[in-house]
Amino acid sequence: MPYPSFLKKKFRLILANMIWILVASYFIFHIFSGARGAISWSKLSKEVVLLEKELKDLREENEFLENKINLIRSDNLDLDLLEEQAQSVIGFANENDIIVLFPRSS
Repeated sequence: MPYPSFLKKKFRLILANMIWILVASYFIFHIFSGARGAISWSKLSKEVVLLEKELKDLREENEFLENKINLIRSDNLDLDLLEEQAQSVIGFANENDIIVLFPRSS
């Protein structure tokens, strides 16, 4: 027994609407949760702020170290800095220095 034509039209209409709903749902889902969606954009924005702060800190540290290197170069040698480095690296101390040792806390 064949289906009446109004049922075929109604079925096609329901099927077409379901397809449109599925397509729209797909795009709406990916607008929010996709790799380039709103949630990912929010996470990436926060990461950009953190990385920019880290970059700023690293640039400041780099500038500090470059300044320290410039003070140690042979054409512009800072004897106080050289003595400070010798004391901290190899344990060098002047005969007039007073050394205070603190017990290590465990």
